[in-house]
Amino acid sequence: MEKNKQNKISSIKERNTPIRTALLEILSKIKKPLTTQELLLILAKKEIKANKTTIYRQLESLKENNMVNEVHFNDRNTRYELNSKDTHHHHLICKKCKKIEDITLLEDLQYQEKMILKKSKFKVTQHFLEFFGLCKNCQK
Repeated sequence: MEKNKQNKISSIKERNTPIRTALLEILSKIKKPLTTQELLLILAKKEIKANKTTIYRQLESLKENNMVNEVHFNDRNTRYELNSKDTHHHHLICKKCKKIEDITLLEDLQYQEKMILKKSKFKVTQHFLEFFGLCKNCQK
C-alpha cells in the first residue's frame, strides 16, 4: 500500500486494524467499486476472518474519514471504492458482463452544479452519473 495512504490510516482516530488495512489494500488493487459481499469473499480467500457487521463498520469509518466513497448503481447494491480526490470520475457499466470502467468527463460538471445553484437555489452536495450499455467485447 502507498506510504501516504498508510499515513492517512494512522491519522484516523480509531485504531488501525488488519481488516481495515486489508480493505484498503483490496480497494487499491482492484480498480472497480466492490460490494460488501465481494469484499467478504476476497477477505475469505486471503484467510482473513470478518463478518458483515465488521465490514460495514470499517467501511463506514473509512467513508467518514474520506478514504472511501459509496457508489450506487441501479441494482440497489452499495459499492465502495477508494476516494480519488485528484480525479473526479464516473462509471461505464456493461449490462451484459457487468464490467465496470472509470471514465473522466472533459466537461466540467461543477459548472453545471453552479448553474443549478444560481437558477434553482439548490446546492448540490454530491452527484452520481453512471452510463449503462455494452462494452466493446459484448457488442461483438
